[in-house]
Amino acid sequence: MNLDWDRLRILNVVARTGSVKDAAGALHMTGPAVSQQLRRIEAEAGATIVVPDGRGLRLTTRGRLLADYAHQVADIMQRAENDLHRDETYVDHVRIASVASIIRGLLGDKLTDFLRDYPRVRVTVTDGETSDHLEQLAAGSMDLVLAESWSTVPLSLPAGVVSRNVGRDDLYIALPTDHPWQSKKCLSIRDLAEARWATCAQGSDPHRAIEQIARREGIELDVSFHVADHQTQLSLVRRGLAVACLPQAHDMSSVVYLPLDTEVYRDLLLLSTDEVHTLALQALIDQLAG
Repeated sequence: MNLDWDRLRILNVVARTGSVKDAAGALHMTGPAVSQQLRRIEAEAGATIVVPDGRGLRLTTRGRLLADYAHQVADIMQRAENDLHRDETYVDHVRIASVASIIRGLLGDKLTDFLRDYPRVRVTVTDGETSDHLEQLAAGSMDLVLAESWSTVPLSLPAGVVSRNVGRDDLYIALPTDHPWQSKKCLSIRDLAEARWATCAQGSDPHRAIEQIARREGIELDVSFHVADHQTQLSLVRRGLAVACLPQAHDMSSVVYLPLDTEVYRDLLLLSTDEVHTLALQALIDQLAG
């Protein structure tokens, strides 16, 4: 058996992404070119390593064995490159995906310090839904994901993703200052059974989290506004159009924050693959986790 490293590198990405299409995108290759390389690996190994599985593919037992070795080789090659360039100024491009509220808070603060220390590293940031971000991380089109995990609906992570907890926000019910409940010390979800709500998109973790609290009490919330951005939700609260479950904002004008009688919080998670990272990427992870 005479296996070629460049082809094993392709198998490593196919194993991580679970599809030829996603692997091709991560490797900047065409799908047919990736498929051709897989067939060559099978010829060199003398064994079937992948089989069709719905719209994707599945590694056979021998394919998984070979992919595990490919993963180890990829890590060794990255360590070698890191050691060769450890004393040089980092030049790299790090791609981050995050929910908007974390960009506005933790990420913005940490990036200021990082870019001052590593001015030649290019960092790009994209907001959106965590479910999409996890797919992009697996496909290799994102290097880091900053996500929220609600206490009532913990975030489920796919295999091969490493999670670091980088913060925790207590969550409160945001009310307009003239709301009848504004003078209470805490609220029950039953107090808000008739309220109009603003939450993130239907089916998103923040939406499901508050919905689940209500359903435990036999209540279906009237969610009239599905808005991803917390600041926009707050603007609806200030106008008396809705209530919302949010972390406290810096600008508390015209808003009252009251705790629920059920503790609710969100953990801020830093997500990356379990592969050895480039020097610049590892430096940014250390900055964000520090």
